[in-house]
This record gives sequence, C-alpha cells and structure tokens, in this order.
Amino acid sequence: MENVSLSGVRKLKKSYPFQIPPQFVDFQFRVTMATLGDILLTTAQFNADDNGFGLRRLNEINCSWVLTRLAIEMERFPEQYENIQVETWVEEVGRANTTRNFCIRDEKNEIIGNACSQWVFFDMETRRAKDLQTLDGIHEFANGEASLIERPIKLGAVEGEKYDAFKVKYGDIDINGHVNSMRYIQWISDCFSLDRYRASQVKRFEINYVNEMLFGDAVEIIGHEKAPDDFRFEIRRDDKVTCKARVVF
Repeated sequence: MENVSLSGVRKLKKSYPFQIPPQFVDFQFRVTMATLGDILLTTAQFNADDNGFGLRRLNEINCSWVLTRLAIEMERFPEQYENIQVETWVEEVGRANTTRNFCIRDEKNEIIGNACSQWVFFDMETRRAKDLQTLDGIHEFANGEASLIERPIKLGAVEGEKYDAFKVKYGDIDINGHVNSMRYIQWISDCFSLDRYRASQVKRFEINYVNEMLFGDAVEIIGHEKAPDDFRFEIRRDDKVTCKARVVF
C-alpha cells in the first residue's frame, strides 16, 4: 500500500475565529448543537488543511476523513452574533483512528465548551477504513495533549420508544456520499420539545457513528430516558444500528 507524504509548516495547536450568524441559532438565540458540531468539523478541516492532510489533499488519492465518535460538553452556548475562538489539536494517532480535541472560548477568552472527536482514514472506493500508517508523517502532528473532558465511549444498545421515522433525502447527503454526520445530531436534537430546551440546556452530547446511511434509507429513531435528564438513542436502518447517542441535560 503506497504511503502518502505530508509536508508544510506544522501548526500543532491553533485557534480559529467564528461569529454566530442569525441562521445558526435556535428560538432562544443560542447556537444549535448541530451547528456547533459543524463549527467544530470546520475547525478540524481548517487545521488539517494547514498541516497538509485536509480533505482536498486526501480527495486527490480518493480518500477522506470520517468522524466515528464525538463528545461535546458546554458550560453555555454561544449566542447570536457572538464571536468565539475554537482551538484544536490532534492528541494522538493510532493505526485505526486519530483523536482530535477542541476548546471553545468566548470574547473574554473564557472557556465555554470542550469537545473530543475520533476519526478514521477512509477509502472512498472500498468504503472501508485504511491504516493510518500509510499516511506518512501524520504522527508528527500529534502533541499528546488530552481533552479537558472525558473521551466519547462506546455506547450500549438502546431499547425504548419510537421518537421519529422518515427517509434520507437529498439535503442529508454529504460529499462522501452518505448522511452528513451533523444530520444525525440534528435528528437527535429534534426529539425534544421546546419546553425541554426552555427548562434546561444540553450539558453533554455524545454520539457514535456505527454504519453509514445512504439516500433513500428508512430512518427510525429509538430512545429512552435511562436516568433523570440522561437520554439514550439509536438511529436504525432496517433494524440495523447506524448510530448511537447520549444527551445529558
């Protein structure tokens, strides 16, 4: 298997600025969880591009990055027009996956949230993960610094009630040809009422991506409240689990 060389100036840890526009907030003028996740993924892409292993580089060899696990914890959610800084770095690179962390700060440089993500190096032709050892030099970008929150763990099976059911549509599909990872977060977020969001904010959102979903697939969301304010979900396709999530208020 041919190795892919990386070159350029290393930026092991870097912050990127964002402003929260009106179209990215909810009815309480706070950024939505799905948009926050999208900001984190955009930050990851910026940093990967800076270091020579972004999507544009990987697409040249018909490969991509695929998110497998994500955990987000928030002290508070940024509000409309608020300026934030998202700092990111790669903690470690193994053979099967890589761990990337995030720290979200407000205009006073105070930490308002943290996140931890895990990714695989994905072959677009075989639709399978590739050995990260073949991405030559990727290990040099890991700085070993742990996240300020607990890593996302493997979530267990869920038995509960049906929260929603629908089909995957055009707007759900991303450049990898499967459902955009942030779509799952939106689907889970939509399982709660406005009254729930008025009463309390999400403290921790955690998701495992298990199997990809494609255009036209039938989506079924199953969930239950495992403990007070601690909800577990599965998204299924033909009784096959495609992702699992945990939402703690």
